[in-house]
Amino acid sequence: MLSGLLLWASFPPLGWWPLAWVAPVGWLVVVRCTRLPGRRPYAAVALGCYLHWLAVLEGIRLAHPALYLGWFALAAYLAVYPILFVALTRLAVHRWRVSVVVAAPIVWTGLEWVRGHALTGFSMALLGHTQMSRTTLLQIADVFGAYGISFLVMLVAASVARMVPMATDGDALPDSRRAWWPAVSASLVLALVLAYGIWRQRTPAPPTPLPPLRVALIQGSFDTIFEFNPERDRNTFFRYRELSEQAVARHPAVQLVVWPESMFSGDLAEILIDGPIDLPSDASLPADEYRQRVQTRAEAFGYKVADTARRLNSGRDPTEIAGGSGIHLIVGTDTLQLTADVTQRYNSALCISPSGQVTGRYYKMHRVMFGEYIPWGGHFPWLYGLTPMSQGLDSGASPACFQVAGWNLAPSICFESTVPHLIRRQVDQLRRSGTAPDALVNVTNDGWFWGSGILDLQLACAVFRAIENRLPVLVSANTGISAVIDGNGRVHERGPRRDEAVLYSEIRGDNRHSWYHWIGDIPAGLCALFCLAAAIFGIVTVRHWNKAGEMGR
Repeated sequence: MLSGLLLWASFPPLGWWPLAWVAPVGWLVVVRCTRLPGRRPYAAVALGCYLHWLAVLEGIRLAHPALYLGWFALAAYLAVYPILFVALTRLAVHRWRVSVVVAAPIVWTGLEWVRGHALTGFSMALLGHTQMSRTTLLQIADVFGAYGISFLVMLVAASVARMVPMATDGDALPDSRRAWWPAVSASLVLALVLAYGIWRQRTPAPPTPLPPLRVALIQGSFDTIFEFNPERDRNTFFRYRELSEQAVARHPAVQLVVWPESMFSGDLAEILIDGPIDLPSDASLPADEYRQRVQTRAEAFGYKVADTARRLNSGRDPTEIAGGSGIHLIVGTDTLQLTADVTQRYNSALCISPSGQVTGRYYKMHRVMFGEYIPWGGHFPWLYGLTPMSQGLDSGASPACFQVAGWNLAPSICFESTVPHLIRRQVDQLRRSGTAPDALVNVTNDGWFWGSGILDLQLACAVFRAIENRLPVLVSANTGISAVIDGNGRVHERGPRRDEAVLYSEIRGDNRHSWYHWIGDIPAGLCALFCLAAAIFGIVTVRHWNKAGEMGR
């Protein structure tokens, strides 16, 4: 229970990051005991972890009563991992005679890797994310990713636990005498990591021909409310347009304006028509009238795009606009793609040129389970009737590159920034295609979370993506937290929580190499293989003991 409480306190909203270095000690003491204390020790660990995750993720439940079910279920699922951590680490320590100082960080990191991939993955609130503000410490993430920081924090915690004197009444390990070597080992590793961080930050980036890119990140504040209210949606769009016009008037040299996810939709989302329009089976209009209305709305969206670009570039010379050197926009919207026999809905990001043309389009590739789709909802549509969603979204097939003022910008949407292997893979694919990104842009609507600590957790993920890829990161977030982050993970501009703001910045290129792009998550994956081996060994051993017991009887 105490470990879960301390770990919660190390995350936002408290953010007492030093506690993360000792929070796991309670679990590790349980690991070191030869005989588990109490009548149901694993039940106590499970309860503490469940309460921990309920507290960390409490913002999930705020937008709609139906989300309480997802909150309870996700917390219960995530609570399984610390239980597995205790069980597998105990096996490694007691059966394989591996020191807890070695076994604990390997098992913890391996399970974090599994958590990041299983059931579409959940890589938010990793142990290493508690250190988001320790910029020098984080630099090793360009080699091992965020998992490397988690490994380091658990290594220190395991060293502290190994130094805790334990009773020698037969219930403790034979090596339970006070030992100082773990402190020496942990201090040496920590010193090397800090030395690497200092060196990496002081190493100048290779010169780049890119001029600075002047950006304005628009942050409105509209909480997500599940109701059909076209007027509210229209006012949301108008307010973002007004903030954008004010931003350009105050900073006429701005080259790029970025809106958050979905905010450009208003009450008129993008419609793409490819081929004849089929009449849906549940349509209440005659076929010709239905097709005319769809065509009209598709044209109206195009007019909205052109009008918004015209408004922002009204002070620019027409020849400048025609040459593409005016003000570009990156906006989030919903996209409905109609083909002859298929209708698809996407969560998309658009790049709009100064002349009002859509020059780039990205469809979100990593959908959020229960937020953007229901598993098997395509086969059983009635499942959507149990949720606030009318239907699920489709996933995009490939990354995109938006070209703005000579810069290649790689967009991501919402929680995609929390998935390290997804962003790494997208950057790698773009590099292989000859459009290596110069910066990452994340557009997100965090109005779902009503200003809770989820906003901070997502910002921490953006900081790690910047270091892992050695690229600047722009975050435009409805209700916050918008941010401008450099390739070292330093947050240069940060928006408020649940309030309006416009963030101005000049971002500069970063041509430094990242070993993470070569190594990826291989070290964390090897830790996961260690966990798998321990689990198989444990299952086989238990079956062997059960069989031996039956034969003995």
